[in-house]
Amino acid sequence: MPELNETPSANRLHIGIFGKTNSGKSSFINAFTNQAVSIVADVAGTTTDPVYKAMELHPLGPCEIIDTAGFDDVSELGEKRVEKTRLAAEKSDIAVIVISATQEDYEQELSWCEYFKLHHTPVLIVLNKTDLSKKTDVIIENLTKKLKEQIIPISAKSGEGIQDVKTEMIRLIPENHGQRLITGNLVAKSDLVLLVMPQDIQAPKGRLILPQVQTIRELLDRQCMVMCVTTDQLEEALRNLTVPP
Repeated sequence: MPELNETPSANRLHIGIFGKTNSGKSSFINAFTNQAVSIVADVAGTTTDPVYKAMELHPLGPCEIIDTAGFDDVSELGEKRVEKTRLAAEKSDIAVIVISATQEDYEQELSWCEYFKLHHTPVLIVLNKTDLSKKTDVIIENLTKKLKEQIIPISAKSGEGIQDVKTEMIRLIPENHGQRLITGNLVAKSDLVLLVMPQDIQAPKGRLILPQVQTIRELLDRQCMVMCVTTDQLEEALRNLTVPP
């Protein structure tokens, strides 16, 4: 039986964590995963480039957590970091926006919430640091009106509310998750597919590398006919085919 952490990245649930610098994103990730995954510090901008961490999370299964830089980064490299955050957003199956209960302005969160809706990415709004605020109920009411989303109050420090986040996240998992196809909509039943397969010198002798095996298996499952050749055989293979692939 293969190890759980051998699940390919493409088959994992990608959970992107977004928010302003020092909103408590890294603390939330550590509480959510129950692991010291992200560096936590009081210095703004501790997380720079997105960090991708593959893990198994009960009851979600194989996941890839994406810890991103604050989308309000105004440092010298801030613009480039925010662009990388946007690229991470495109890879996310579920977006978690972490808001600090100590902040007052939510315009950027509103903008990102609209961005995810536009891209049909489920959004989960987490109000962190509720242990530092006595106005949690008022903040939740205001945020709900502005963001038009359910707000889950948590304290990453104490762990309060983390289970509620996991429960809601299960509900948000896209219906088509786990059904991603390597070949997408490129093929149909009974198609003849010609695979050009360079031989990886790092692969053990007599074996195919995992992506090649996965592609062949997927094509067979889709009831395609598969022909495999090496790069130096491509021209000859095309000449010998009466029906083009």
